[in-house]
Amino acid sequence: MRIAADNERTCAPRAEVFHDGIPYVSGWRDADAATRELADVLMAAGLAVGFGALKADVNVHGDGLVNLGAVPADVVARLADLVTRGLCAEMARLAA
Repeated sequence: MRIAADNERTCAPRAEVFHDGIPYVSGWRDADAATRELADVLMAAGLAVGFGALKADVNVHGDGLVNLGAVPADVVARLADLVTRGLCAEMARLAA
């Protein structure tokens, strides 16, 4: 199952010791770009306060990860609502 395989890599420990042949910088650079993009969107949605620990990271495989840190439940609920509204708007647009 693809989801399980993806979760194994995503849930892999963060890289604390680097090994030759693993592209850590490339993975971190991708995560940094995604982190900056997410931070801009969160700020525009008024959710920046709840994501104070947002940062780019990399796992032992060199995969870039975006670490959200601990996020208050009310902020996650608001984010889920915004994502749901966006998906509904996109579905309505595609149906038209």
